[in-house]
Amino acid sequence: MLKNKAKLIILAAAVVLLIGSASAAAQGGMSFYEKQEETETEISGELNPQFRIFSEGEINENLDGNLDISYPGQTHAFKSLLDFQPGAVKEIEFKELYYKYYGAKYNFLIGKNIVIWGKGDQLHVVDNLNAEDLSDFINPDYKERQIGEEMIKIDRYFRGGNANLEFVYTPDFTPNRLPEDPDSPLGSWIINPFSRQMSLPELERATGLSTTEIINQVKESAADEENQFALRYTGTRGGTDYGFSYYNGYLREPSYDKAALMAEFKDFKAGSSSFDSVLEAADLQYNEVGVFGFELARVIADINSRFELAYYRTDDTEGSDPAVRNNKIAWVIGGDRDLPISNLNLNLQFIGEKILDDDQIGNNIASINGKRTNIDLQYNEDGDYTTNRAVLKLEDSYQNKKIIPQLTWVYNLSEHDYTLEAAVDYELKQDLVLTVSHKIFSGDRDTTFGQFEDNDYSAFTLSYSF
Repeated sequence: MLKNKAKLIILAAAVVLLIGSASAAAQGGMSFYEKQEETETEISGELNPQFRIFSEGEINENLDGNLDISYPGQTHAFKSLLDFQPGAVKEIEFKELYYKYYGAKYNFLIGKNIVIWGKGDQLHVVDNLNAEDLSDFINPDYKERQIGEEMIKIDRYFRGGNANLEFVYTPDFTPNRLPEDPDSPLGSWIINPFSRQMSLPELERATGLSTTEIINQVKESAADEENQFALRYTGTRGGTDYGFSYYNGYLREPSYDKAALMAEFKDFKAGSSSFDSVLEAADLQYNEVGVFGFELARVIADINSRFELAYYRTDDTEGSDPAVRNNKIAWVIGGDRDLPISNLNLNLQFIGEKILDDDQIGNNIASINGKRTNIDLQYNEDGDYTTNRAVLKLEDSYQNKKIIPQLTWVYNLSEHDYTLEAAVDYELKQDLVLTVSHKIFSGDRDTTFGQFEDNDYSAFTLSYSF
């Protein structure tokens, strides 16, 4: 932790110093950057005060925003993006802080950065380098949920810029950031990491700990991992954008020894063990994975079509290890099209996955606490190891896009849970937008969206850009 903070402080100081030097060189006509003497440092940002009124009558007020200081030179560029979000796990942090060099046929970047790969529209299965901040669940847009990672990135261009080879290396690995405060100004979006085995109220009663303390202990018990690298080749031919990628790193949802967890938890409830011993027995690990990806985008019959396909290869290639996640394939398919009514645009995409060697999952049986039990952490009583999610978005616009109504529906085809949001953006004047929205969650308590069925809310947000 201290090591990462020290690196961040040193990097921030270096970037600020270089931005200042670059700006002074440009304004003073010096030759520090000969090709960009007229370039100036740019400062921009956003402020977003918001009120949320939840279905039970609770009113939460919040103020988030960011500050972007950039030097967008033609040869040398710098960027510092400071983000603040009260109620998040990390309320203030640098999301991006990097230096970038533009060469004739290649670019070089070093620092904290967000890289998004894939052709999907806010849905991806080939994008694996950055973790997600789930402090506010999936309510923010995909890019806003991404957590910056310290990296080295090299882009090499071919065919006159119509093809690109990207290489990325990160010395660290960041897991997804789970919410930990049920009293957050954002609302209570707590996700139970052991939901298949025990409920959070059960854990609270047994441990005498608060939800926040339980989540923090679970996070701290997971083994730290380091190093990620990835390659991606993208090109364009005949109106088709395509790409191939490879990622080597870790799955961001930890795995654990279900058999040891259940046995130790029984001893813990009997008073002969501790919660620390339960977590130690569970042995939380982020499984190593290699991801082979393919992506495609093309206009077909006036539909902006998108496709992604990925094969996730873990160490459990036969599916016989109950504590390691099986290999799987995952996909995104869909597109959007303008409709001949008003300015309507319809966007429909499907994202899903198929766990491979699922027959082995059902065979992982052992005797736990005197009972024959399936000990595979991915075991599903229904025997269904294919998931599909439909994401439908309908958007219109009026008065030269000053008024933009939107309807977004996300539905899990297997578990039949969903979230539905209606929103209207109204531009009060340039750089000032009022958004009014209402969002509902529905489904069984053990489903992705059903667990937040009591979190329906209306929101009023004022977005000011400068």
